[in-house]
Amino acid sequence: MVKRLFLLPFLFSLLVPFALQGQSVSSAITYRKLGVNWKHDVPFVSYSARDFVNSFVVKRLQSGLPQSVVTRTYAYSDKARSPVAVSIRSCRVTYDLWEESYHVRIRTEKRTVYRSIKSLETLKRTCLVFINDRIGRPGNYRNLRDSPIYFAVIVELNAISDRTVERIRRWLARSEEGSKMTGGAFFGSFVSIFVNRQIGSAERILRFRSPLHRVP
Repeated sequence: MVKRLFLLPFLFSLLVPFALQGQSVSSAITYRKLGVNWKHDVPFVSYSARDFVNSFVVKRLQSGLPQSVVTRTYAYSDKARSPVAVSIRSCRVTYDLWEESYHVRIRTEKRTVYRSIKSLETLKRTCLVFINDRIGRPGNYRNLRDSPIYFAVIVELNAISDRTVERIRRWLARSEEGSKMTGGAFFGSFVSIFVNRQIGSAERILRFRSPLHRVP
């Protein structure tokens, strides 16, 4: 019993730095310019979140254990608390130490793709660069014509389980045009998701939002 008590502080000292070293965020939200193109009354956004991958993330990705990188892109009305639309991309990455390649399962709202990727830069482009990513459906913006909206992005390492990703996919698949984003913490308010979210719920978190854009 004495030996166990002696070991507890030692184990705790190992776990705490490991859990926190990926964290470098505060409650302040960073602004970034996102490319926004409207087509058929739906916004298509483009941006890069490559800077999510720091030295800590590289070590985790190359550990040989499965790692989850999930990016959610929200559209918010400037006056509403809840998002009007969301898009999700999940990358489950396992590094093959023998082949020196990343085995990646990429999941979006509608499809799942498997890829074998050799370089870290290609992995970053695959999982963290978004080109004309559709955010929602026309009905989500029908009542927002000529109103200001903004887009908010959250990238997390090992925070969301596969089950939660599947719930989001099913909800989006069933949702009708114009449906409000309700039904879970992942559809919460901007304040709850981007400002008050507890550090420690993910091994690393990157959050940023765009300036205001007007719905055409």
